[in-house]
Amino acid sequence: MRLSLHTNIYYLYLIKLSKWFMLIMPVVALFYNANGLDEFDIYLLQAIYSLGVACMEIPSGYMADMIGRRTSLILGSVLGTLGFVLYSVSSSFGHFLIAEIILGLGGSFISGSDSALLYDSLAETGDQNRYLQYEGRITALGNLAETTAAICGGLIAAMISYRAVYGAQALIAAIAIPASLLLVEPQREKLATQPSFSQIIRICHQSLFINLKLSAAILLSSVIGTSTLCMAWTCQVYFVHKGLDETAITPIWVILNLIVAIVSAYSHKLISTIGNSMAILLIILLIPAGYILLGATSLIPGLITLSAFYFIRGYATPLLKDLTNMYCDSTIRATVLSIRSLLIRLGFAALGPMIGIGSRHASLSLSLICTGSVLLILAIIAAIFLRYQAPEIFATQQDIYKKT
Repeated sequence: MRLSLHTNIYYLYLIKLSKWFMLIMPVVALFYNANGLDEFDIYLLQAIYSLGVACMEIPSGYMADMIGRRTSLILGSVLGTLGFVLYSVSSSFGHFLIAEIILGLGGSFISGSDSALLYDSLAETGDQNRYLQYEGRITALGNLAETTAAICGGLIAAMISYRAVYGAQALIAAIAIPASLLLVEPQREKLATQPSFSQIIRICHQSLFINLKLSAAILLSSVIGTSTLCMAWTCQVYFVHKGLDETAITPIWVILNLIVAIVSAYSHKLISTIGNSMAILLIILLIPAGYILLGATSLIPGLITLSAFYFIRGYATPLLKDLTNMYCDSTIRATVLSIRSLLIRLGFAALGPMIGIGSRHASLSLSLICTGSVLLILAIIAAIFLRYQAPEIFATQQDIYKKT
């Protein structure tokens, strides 16, 4: 059983690979523009995707806790493939909208279930203290995949067409289906009561209003997660706004994702070296500042800003996920991680269109400066809440991160 559970890690690598090998990212804004969509339409589509994820986020996480994370990952993999198949044959906002809803539903079944299955697989073999290390490696793999995919996507677009990139993306997404089927469900403690909507409400209430350590971790993770998710799409809009095409966007995107990949792979060592207080301080200051500086500076300083932003993002994601895992029970882990993802998706659904509206009616620069200012205030409030509720995180460098 121990060997089977450790093979879960490699199948989760494949699922992450299929999810993050995003051929479309260097050309997504160009593809939308070629089909008649403007900046507001792009943010609106992605907001609808986030709402699609949000609608099923907590129910799918709860289902994963009740009937198994493997089943949830299988459903998510199938829907993710179908979404890109539809995208590859669509050319209108309406069809793109349907594809985004399908992709959103697929993403909701994967979100939370993958991290929960990883943590529980490690816990059953007594290796849960290595979660941050493995989560960092999986995040690094995802960004390396996105880096390689950017090169491949740019080449496919230049040699064939933007639409061909989406067809190839559907084939990549399909890799997750056999990988999820090969997963082994780890033994874990399960909720003793019968599934019910009222139980979902109780778990949400407990996580957000009763267990205040967990609530603080979720809040900070959600604010930063919203910031990093929104920046992934803001980059594409920013590049096109600056007049770049796929031949210029591709190498920039490759470099940014390499930065995230390298930092993620060594996130446990980096955090151990600089300490939790400094790591969190850099997150709450530099992530929002990325928006402000991007809006206030020209292209070259903007690219330097993006490099710093993606460096911090490299360790922020595994660190904040680990903090969330520390304060929740295994019986509700997928549900709790889905609450975190729900808040991120709702945040993006509100933030993305606001940037698009500001860009349409004023300017992209002003919109980014205002966005960064709001995010900075929210990040500081969340960090103060975490500092007050869980001071042990800030007291020392915390041996929990010194795992190798």
